[in-house]
Amino acid sequence: MSIRTSNGVVVVFSDAWSAAHLVAGLPAAARALREVAQAGAACCTIAVPGGWRPDRNAAAELARLAQGMPYSVVDTASLAGDDAPQLLLQGEHPVSAERLRSALSGAELPHGALLFAPPRDWARLPQLTRAQAIARLDRAAEAIIAGTSKPGDGIVSQLINRPISQAISRLLLRFPGITPFHATAVSALLAVAMLASLIFGGTNGLILGAIFYQLASIVDGVDGEIARATFRSSRAGALADSLVDAVTNIGFLAGLDINLWIQGNAEAAIAGSLGLAIVALGLFLIGRRARHSKAAFTFDEVKTHFQARRSWLFQTLIWLTMRDFFALGWLVGIVAGVAAPGLMLFSFGAAVWLVVVVFVLRPRQT
Repeated sequence: MSIRTSNGVVVVFSDAWSAAHLVAGLPAAARALREVAQAGAACCTIAVPGGWRPDRNAAAELARLAQGMPYSVVDTASLAGDDAPQLLLQGEHPVSAERLRSALSGAELPHGALLFAPPRDWARLPQLTRAQAIARLDRAAEAIIAGTSKPGDGIVSQLINRPISQAISRLLLRFPGITPFHATAVSALLAVAMLASLIFGGTNGLILGAIFYQLASIVDGVDGEIARATFRSSRAGALADSLVDAVTNIGFLAGLDINLWIQGNAEAAIAGSLGLAIVALGLFLIGRRARHSKAAFTFDEVKTHFQARRSWLFQTLIWLTMRDFFALGWLVGIVAGVAAPGLMLFSFGAAVWLVVVVFVLRPRQT
């Protein structure tokens, strides 16, 4: 095992285009800089043949993801007189913070993209053509987007929603400056369109509203994917996302009640209103608990509680009560013409769900 004499890292890109190229929403240089900072390096130099002048978005991302670590952007020509050995990294070949930390500590270098040598020897790193650089960066982006799935995804999300939402995220992350807020705003607009369709659309509005509800369920995954891909996950973002989800769910049921009431089906509307009141009470209880938690704000405490049981029965029940299944189920039910019986069944299910919520949230003796 060799002993490193420097805690600095030099990230070398083949050209300015590669350094600025968006990899799942972030310039490749900014993404590499974050891994270096996470590895605990003392400083980082981003070296580009001919130099690189980051635009406003790239400069902001570099500053954000450096996390306070000193860094500089230089022309590789300026490395000619630097003889102090440092860890050299090929920018187009992403290396995790864990591997960088290991390399900085003196462990064996994991692959050819890393080299411990004087910065003036940067040309000893593998040299890439533009086509090779594009291929590597695009593969890295695909892996990042694929990794934005959540272990707790429901069966509908796994088979339908997540593949579609990741395709949307893949498209949006090609634009600089995209944030989770943009996706959350789209979800809110879909909720408004859903409610307007249900209230004012009559019979056809039921189907259109259910379609908007399903679309909102799909887009709901996009903000989280963008947040995870661009390192923008936050408690405030989780709160906004959870509140939009809850309002959308309640808005759908309220709009459905109003629609059926207008059409003269008072019995189903009353049953739906009762179920809606029960759900609102349950969400209030869960939200009150989540608000006092130090973790990210979500309405998933009941789901998390039963997921810990690792039982196929509990897992099936969780899938059947998750929003992705709920939205698709209502779309199928409304198209099949069973909206009214569905509301009555929903009211009964909501009562059972509230009992479970109260049980899970009950004070525990220590």
